[in-house]
Amino acid sequence: MAKLVILLSAFAVLLLVANASIYRTTVEVEEDSSRGQSCQEQFERQQRFRNCQRYVQQEIQGGRRLSSDVNQREQCFKQCCQELQEVDRRCRCQNLEQMVRHQQQQRQLRGEEVEEFYETASELPRLCNISPSQGCQLSSPY
Repeated sequence: MAKLVILLSAFAVLLLVANASIYRTTVEVEEDSSRGQSCQEQFERQQRFRNCQRYVQQEIQGGRRLSSDVNQREQCFKQCCQELQEVDRRCRCQNLEQMVRHQQQQRQLRGEEVEEFYETASELPRLCNISPSQGCQLSSPY
């Protein structure tokens, strides 16, 4: 009986070690997927943070809070966080700033809208609970 307990314990330890090894390998492969690409390439690959743009725009417009709007905003937010996670940490703030500038050029944001866009975009990493956890310090023109 004691031999069976020892044998089962050894098997459980081997299973845990194998599982941890598989997890570590998976994480390394995922992290390597964006290495070697410039921040600009990652930004383009993430379609200029399309979902983050939509989320920030919805937040700025605020106003109506229908349940369908809330659901759409939540979905946009989750997709935005996914876009941010798929970009190297070193590129997140730079790409968020580029997203705001792009949005400013495309939509011709003015004054207060631009400031709100910068403020909301700078908080995205913190809201998504990813690094930089304090958010980004974007260089707003205001």
